[in-house]
Amino acid sequence: MGTAPPGRPPAPGTPRVRRLLGAAAFPALFVGLVVGMTQLPEFGDPASPASTHLSPRFIEDAAAETGAANMVTAVLADYRGYDTLGEAAVIFAAGLGCLVILAAAGARPDPPGAGMSHPFGSVVLDAATRILVPVVLLFAVYVLIHGHVSPGGGFQGGVLFGSGLIMMRLVWGPAHEGRAHQPAVPAFGPGLRGSLVLACAGILAYVGIGLAAMAFGGEFLNYGTLPLGGDPAHVRELATLGIEAAVFLTVAGTVAVLFDTISIGMRESGAPLPPGDGDSA
Repeated sequence: MGTAPPGRPPAPGTPRVRRLLGAAAFPALFVGLVVGMTQLPEFGDPASPASTHLSPRFIEDAAAETGAANMVTAVLADYRGYDTLGEAAVIFAAGLGCLVILAAAGARPDPPGAGMSHPFGSVVLDAATRILVPVVLLFAVYVLIHGHVSPGGGFQGGVLFGSGLIMMRLVWGPAHEGRAHQPAVPAFGPGLRGSLVLACAGILAYVGIGLAAMAFGGEFLNYGTLPLGGDPAHVRELATLGIEAAVFLTVAGTVAVLFDTISIGMRESGAPLPPGDGDSA
């Protein structure tokens, strides 16, 4: 152990050099950020470029150019489409990171075994869930579809939809699926594998819309070239709805993945189940 490969003598003082370089890089980066901040305009300065160029453009032309009455949706899903794609990818990566970390820690998630090991609900909770869950899921879709004209969109709708899935898992726990008793399968909604598929489908759909715009002669995420008929603003409106739906799938799937990853193979007290006992919970 600790021997250098043949023909390559160990470099003396390498760890020390790395520490010194890191110690020198941090203050240099800090000073650079501070100097850069001093060059920024004051907060709320009406003469700043954002106030004189960007804001008037978005306020005056967003509805006509994108077809979205909600200016926030126009900025997030159209003008700033690259950044929103990065945000969706970060959310997806966070879900995968939790899945990998908890698996390495010993939880070992098994896709067919997603969800609570047993329900902790009661008759009252069961009745309330049957009433509330359809309303929550329907409202999530409403928030997605009406994000063009009212506060909402894919991020908010996806969180609401994922919350509805979590509510069902918490109250109902395992369920009979078909004629076979499968105690590790959630009562309703996708399991861990299905949630991963939803999250992946959202990211792929987002990128796919951008690539489709390139295939029809536009730039990546420049929706105006898509052959959807109608005037360019209406085309961008339809494509923006597709982008919001893709974000919706990614967020809802990731929320469900996070819950399933945390709850899988765990007792109600929080202690991990011994390997192989998940089917007998």
